[in-house]
Amino acid sequence: MTLFETAASGDLDALKRGIRCEWQDFRARDRQGNTLLHYAVPSCGLDAVKYLTDYLNMDPLDANLRGVTPYDLALERGDRELLAWFGEKTGIAPQALVHNPVRRGFYPDPSWIRVGQDYYMVNSSFCFFPCLPISKSRDLVHWTTVGYALTNPEWARVYRSEGGRGYWAPDLSYDPHSGRYFITATYRGNENDPEPRCQMVTSAPHPEGPYEEPAWIHEDGIDPSLFHDEDGRHYMLFNRSVRMVELSTDCRTTVEEPRLIWGGDWKVKTEGPQMMKHNGYYYILAAEGGTGAGHRISVARSKEIWGPYETCPYNPILRQDDPGGYLQNCGHGKLLQTADGRWYLCYLCLRRDGASAPMGRETAIAEVDWTADGWPVVRHGRQPATVLALPVDAPAETAAVPAGLVPWKYGEWVTPRALDADRAVVQEDTLLLRGNGLDLCETAGQGVLLVRQQERDFSAEVVVDTAFLANAAVGNSAGLTCYYDEHSYLKFGVQKTGTGACLLFEEYVGYEKRASEQYPLPVHDGHIRLKVTAGRGERIFAAQSVTTKVIPEPAYLTSEGLKLGKRFTGAMVGVYVHGRMSVRFTQWNTRWDEAESKE
Repeated sequence: MTLFETAASGDLDALKRGIRCEWQDFRARDRQGNTLLHYAVPSCGLDAVKYLTDYLNMDPLDANLRGVTPYDLALERGDRELLAWFGEKTGIAPQALVHNPVRRGFYPDPSWIRVGQDYYMVNSSFCFFPCLPISKSRDLVHWTTVGYALTNPEWARVYRSEGGRGYWAPDLSYDPHSGRYFITATYRGNENDPEPRCQMVTSAPHPEGPYEEPAWIHEDGIDPSLFHDEDGRHYMLFNRSVRMVELSTDCRTTVEEPRLIWGGDWKVKTEGPQMMKHNGYYYILAAEGGTGAGHRISVARSKEIWGPYETCPYNPILRQDDPGGYLQNCGHGKLLQTADGRWYLCYLCLRRDGASAPMGRETAIAEVDWTADGWPVVRHGRQPATVLALPVDAPAETAAVPAGLVPWKYGEWVTPRALDADRAVVQEDTLLLRGNGLDLCETAGQGVLLVRQQERDFSAEVVVDTAFLANAAVGNSAGLTCYYDEHSYLKFGVQKTGTGACLLFEEYVGYEKRASEQYPLPVHDGHIRLKVTAGRGERIFAAQSVTTKVIPEPAYLTSEGLKLGKRFTGAMVGVYVHGRMSVRFTQWNTRWDEAESKE
């Protein structure tokens, strides 16, 4: 009997004998990432659970690869004794449990501010339009997109942007002297552009916008942020270690050359700098190690804004040291003080299950303490926490429709690059989408609307009005797409043929179609329901509730699954039109399945 099986039996004496054996690795996890404590909870063996938490210091908040903790399992069982014990050990009441990431799906590179009792966040968007989503929360956990930094396609300049290009690592800040909110971000062009990188700055009287026409700071680098000092002067920080340049009063031009102010702590890919002033010190937070397994957050401080900067003795203040941990690649953060005086850090992370992370980089939060000698440190050690207590007990708000390209079916709809204004129209409850004849692999294509995939297991379905077939050319199609970029997507739709119509299933990977298959069109009344269901390592495609195609979970819909271009985004799902016709989509439903407990 394995030690996991012994823990599951609830036999405390047998568990103690097993633990006394030599060479036991009590950090060991099963293939699903479960610990001994995960196995002990379902047995209802309170004594075994107490033994593991008291004498092996096993954590009730340690998550498996589905984000499920032993505390969650106790909550599912409704076991009052276990819940009381875990509440005592963690200091978190069951009703206050919050799970990271709080911004699920492709929402990387977070930056946030507080405005009274409200909190606002901005995230990277890369080539997707509208650009740079701005979300709002009352409790730091539940976020709704309320605007975008760039909603004018001419200002956004992403018509030609390849996948992974566009807007990187934005920052949101407030200048009390002008009363304006500023967003800055790196504009990353294509490799053959005359200027591959420059910095965009725009501002607005309200955090959600509307934002003015942007200015362009022609300094090379990435990850800019703005700091508005008490004396009314303004500064931009960006990478190549940490460099800083003073800006004009309106923050739209520089007034000098950038200067290096801190070389970093680990000194490997020091980037994503943020500056704040606290208790007479200027503090720099910087990401280091690159946005991969070495990612971390380091801190430095100085009494003078130009330095020299003293490196924090507790660095890195955030770092995932456990290769089996639920949250990976954690870094790139910004501090914020809540209305009641506590401190939190937002940061990016991955939910990796095996070799891939379909949702891409997401946003998580951590509570922060200040040491006696004046340094910010993540509470409970530098490790990212999967579960924490609800930061702010704010009144529940009425569910809001997220801002997007079109207000349809409560989706935050975006598109690769930009759509001409008249190509996506909502008429009552119906989406009318018109293509321009180009396919999804062509960057000039029009006719794709997407939402971010929020969970590994999900379903999405759409109803397509087949009346479009009357005006379609042979080979044109419309329907459902699972999408990463112009090199990585699949289509499941209705296609015009020389003799009528069929179902189309097509995979496009790299620079070619990996598969293109046709199936008979099912019986229908002029409307066909298409559905994709992802789970247990496969995707199932069904038309009119009848399974048409089953494939293994496609690796090419992840950042890691294809070595081509800049793959920093995440998997998406939505609708498409390939052809010059207009197509009516009458329904859209998604289900983002919650984390499953161990089997």
